[in-house]
Amino acid sequence: MEIWLIVNGKRSGPYPDYEIRSRIEHGEITSDEIVWHEGLPAWTPVGELELFRNSIEQQQLASAAIPPPLPEAYIEASAGAKPKAHLARRFWARWTDLTVYSGLWWLGMYLGGRDIGSAIGNAWLLLPMFLPWFAVEVWLIHSFGTTPGKWLMGLRVSNEDGSLLTLKEAIWRSLRIMITGIGFGWGLLTILCQTMSWFTTRRLGKPIWDYMGNHKVEADPIKPLRTAALVVVFIGAFQLQAAVRGPHEEKRFVEQFPQFKEILEQNDGWHFPVRK
Repeated sequence: MEIWLIVNGKRSGPYPDYEIRSRIEHGEITSDEIVWHEGLPAWTPVGELELFRNSIEQQQLASAAIPPPLPEAYIEASAGAKPKAHLARRFWARWTDLTVYSGLWWLGMYLGGRDIGSAIGNAWLLLPMFLPWFAVEVWLIHSFGTTPGKWLMGLRVSNEDGSLLTLKEAIWRSLRIMITGIGFGWGLLTILCQTMSWFTTRRLGKPIWDYMGNHKVEADPIKPLRTAALVVVFIGAFQLQAAVRGPHEEKRFVEQFPQFKEILEQNDGWHFPVRK
């Protein structure tokens, strides 16, 4: 049987009835399309013809069985999209933690009666300086998934399935950070490690320590009060270090560059009393 069809207001055809059935089943023709064949008194919607009723029902069943669209995150991952790294927030969270720890460490050295001037130049004392902090970080990440700096920045560390890191996973993560992330906090090595970490994160979508451990860092919306608190805490911790180390750093600097002695004496800031 040959079928005539109206498409975009224009008559087309005739088409064999099996072609119309195929187009109905593939969703190319809806039940509202107008058709005519010999024997019909007038143009009639496809859905009213017994000839195509079975094809229309099959098409409706097929449409109902179509799954919903894929999740957006899955589509991005399939397309090779990298997760958001939150580089700036992670940087300030990390260095807020380390600055606070450093401030408390130097304060402890001062209150313990240590010679701060000698300690500043003692490499064997400074090399393992951050080891206690990373032990604390292991416990915090394992227990809560965050640290003070990360909490203020709205960051949380977890496995890809959302679970907290095991103690072993947290230890390995912190060791990788200490070695490849901040280079033990050793001056130029720290700058080199931070630079390399930035490039690695840009390429992989996450730092090497999270990439190797299959971890992720989730970020909540930034909260202004927490951000303000982080700024206050960071500056306060930095000033605490300056209060302990300042006069000794200044003395070492003047010994190397005596021409700046008068300038530094005129701008001498507040610091803890220097023990003789």
